[in-house]
Amino acid sequence: MQQQLINLSPDLKRLQDEGYDLDVSTGQFLLVRHIPYVTLSRQVKLGTIVCTLTLASPTRTAAPPDHTVYFCGEIPCEAGGLPLNAIINNSNRQQLRPGLFVDHYFSSKPASGRYDSYYDKIRTYAEILCSQARVIDNQATCRPNKVKTI
Repeated sequence: MQQQLINLSPDLKRLQDEGYDLDVSTGQFLLVRHIPYVTLSRQVKLGTIVCTLTLASPTRTAAPPDHTVYFCGEIPCEAGGLPLNAIINNSNRQQLRPGLFVDHYFSSKPASGRYDSYYDKIRTYAEILCSQARVIDNQATCRPNKVKTI
C-alpha cells in the first residue's frame, strides 16, 4: 500500500522523486525522516517530521487538514543555538499511536491559511529546519535519497 499511495498521490510522488525519505506505512501519518536540524549545542542532527495524513481514497491523498506538524528530535534551533520559537507551538513528548512518539508540535501557517498539498507543507517545514543546519554544515540536506546527476 505504501508505494501505491505514493505513486498515485502527486504530492507524495513529487516529494519522493525529489529525494525525501517518506513513510506512509500506517496510512494515518506521513513521516519524513532524515531532516537535518540544529540543537541547542549547535550540533546538526537528524529528526523526523510527522503529520496527519488525510486520504481522498485508499490510494490517494486529500489536501492536508491543517497547517501543523509534529517533530521527533531535540529542540530545533536557529544556527546560533536559540530555539526556533517562530514555529514551535509546544514541546511535549506524546504518543500518536503505538510506537510513534513525537517531541514537538510546530505551527507555521502560510499566508493563505492552509497548505494546498503535502508537498508544500513538508517542503516548507523541512526547509525551515534544514536552512539553519546548512549554516553549520553546508552539505546538510533534507533530501537524502536525491539522485545526483553528473
